[in-house]
Amino acid sequence: MLEKEQNRVIVCRKPRVSTTVDRKKVTGQMRDTILMKKNEIIVKRTGQFKKAVTSVEKTEQQVLVQPQARPTAKELKDTAIEKALASTMKTQVVEKSPKMHFGFKRILLALACSVAAVFAIVYFVNLNAPNISLKVAAMQTGIEASYPSYVPRDYSLSDITSESGRITLNFKNSSTSENFTLTEEKSSWDTNALLNNYVRKEYKDDYSVIKEQGLTIYVSNSNATWVNGGIVYKLNAPANSLTKKQIKSIAVSL
Repeated sequence: MLEKEQNRVIVCRKPRVSTTVDRKKVTGQMRDTILMKKNEIIVKRTGQFKKAVTSVEKTEQQVLVQPQARPTAKELKDTAIEKALASTMKTQVVEKSPKMHFGFKRILLALACSVAAVFAIVYFVNLNAPNISLKVAAMQTGIEASYPSYVPRDYSLSDITSESGRITLNFKNSSTSENFTLTEEKSSWDTNALLNNYVRKEYKDDYSVIKEQGLTIYVSNSNATWVNGGIVYKLNAPANSLTKKQIKSIAVSL
């Protein structure tokens, strides 16, 4: 009995040893198989990757080589319109600044001309205002009155008074406030009639005679009288306010 049991034990142990050896072999084979499969997977994936890269490169080359599609007539028309509009806008931008600059210059020139014209008109009116006023007064009185082209320095016309057949010009000195008057009266007197009817009565024997450019001027201090063209001129001024030269210049300038 014991021998049988020992044999059984031995018989039972032998398969255990045998089973352990088989497991080592199986483990080695599995490792080899796994390594082989890994290598196959790596090779397979590497090949797939290379094919994918090659496919992408071919696609890119086809895209580069493939000619572009021709634009339609509508697309060509729209493109031409856009280019024309862009060109027009550029031209307007380029020309805008010079035009504005030129327009500004024209405005300045127009303003300058307007200002100059206004000053010229004012100067002309101021220069001719005495003549204009005198012409109006002459029309009212019915005589051909005239304004002297020479007026002593610092004197200017202050006002004009008129009555039937007579006009009186009043001049004022802006520095001394002295005045003198010049009366123009329509008359039929000549030089002798003026002497007998006016000079000898007003000036008595205190007068002198100045003859200049066909005129005979009777002077008494700063007063004077003469006749020319049917008009008797009488100049009245404060004593010693006007010189004989100034009186002569006034008479000749009328």
